[in-house]
Order: sequence, then C-alpha cells, then structure tokens
Amino acid sequence: MLRILIAEDHLDIAENIGDYLTAKGHQVDFAYDGAMAVSLAQTQTFDAIVMDIMMPKLDGLKATAQIRQGQQAQVPILMLTAKDRLDDKLNGFDSGADDYILKPFAIAELYARLLAHIRKAQNGYHSVMVVNGLELDQKNKTARFNGQPLKLNPTTFKILTLLCKNHPNLVDKAELEFQLWGDLLPENDVLRSHIYNLRKSLAGCADHFKIQSKHGQGYQLVFI
Repeated sequence: MLRILIAEDHLDIAENIGDYLTAKGHQVDFAYDGAMAVSLAQTQTFDAIVMDIMMPKLDGLKATAQIRQGQQAQVPILMLTAKDRLDDKLNGFDSGADDYILKPFAIAELYARLLAHIRKAQNGYHSVMVVNGLELDQKNKTARFNGQPLKLNPTTFKILTLLCKNHPNLVDKAELEFQLWGDLLPENDVLRSHIYNLRKSLAGCADHFKIQSKHGQGYQLVFI
C-alpha cells in the first residue's frame, strides 16, 4: 500500500484520481491549495505527490520548490497542468518535478507513471541514512551511533527511521501509527510500549540524543 498526496483544487479531478488510487488499495490524502500541500508534506510521509500547477494561495511550482527544501526532498512529484508549451514544462522540471502530464489525461497512465517514479525512488534511495552520527542501514535493518551498534527490533528500527527522516520536526502520533500498521490500528496504545522499548535501546546514547514526546501530539528526535 502506497500513501499518495493529491494537490488539486478542482474537486472532480481530485476525486477521480483519489477514487482510482483507493480502488488500487492505496491511501490518499488531499490538498486543495499549494500552502496546504506544503504543510502536509512537512508533517507527514508520502510515497508520491500529484501536484497541480494552477492552485490558490501557492501555485504548484512554488509548492514543489518548498517541498524540495524540506524533509521529504526526495519524494516523487508528478505535475498536472493544461499548459503544454516547452517553457512551461521546463519551469515545472526546474521547480523540482519528476514528471509532467498534460490535462486531460488517462488516469491509468498517471498511475503507471506514479508507480515508475516510486520504484525509481525506492531503488535509488540511499541504503544508509546518517543523522548527526546516527546511522540507519535500511537494507540490513541495523543501526549504529558513532560506530557503536544499537539493538533494535524491526518495529523500533522503523520508528527510529521515521523520526530520523523527519528530524528535527515532530512526527504526529497518528502518522507513526499509520506507517506502522496502516488502517489496522491496534486497540490499545501499543505505540507507547514501542517508544518505551526504543528509549531503553537508546539509553546508552542519552547524553547525545533523546526521543522527546509532546502530549497528545507526537514524538521527535532531539540531539543534545
């Protein structure tokens, strides 16, 4: 299951794309202006973004450029537009778009292009993430801090990865739960137990960084 953000101010177009992706088994979120798209991309994790160019508050070009400067700089962004001049396309690519599709379009083609860019992004994703001496090997699911191995289980490794990817921003509790369990959320507050276990695993690094919680909001990785 993929999580895809649709930034499109035309409700019928957004709903048609959303219905198609949902039928394919994916999770879809919507933004109806560029500012909302940037805000969502800064606080949540997406596998791809479908970005319309002509939107209120902030156009798709500026929204894409801002997203490229944030925590999800590598997320695939596919632009939608009715502008077909070469200069328009070049402006789209210059802003940071990965692809450019003209309206009207076939949703099946849009979907195929999305999958192609997501596969490319996943294959090209650096296997080792490094944040202030904290190294996370995505391929082998191992972690080190300043060269010293950390003992993490698959769930705590994924939580730490999400916190690192979003550092220094806070990750919403609901976002963490979705990334761990999708729509099949456990009945009890299991996330709290996993955070507790993660903190235990990181106890030896307490002088260097910690997982800080904000009641009712979420968690963030803080380096000291």
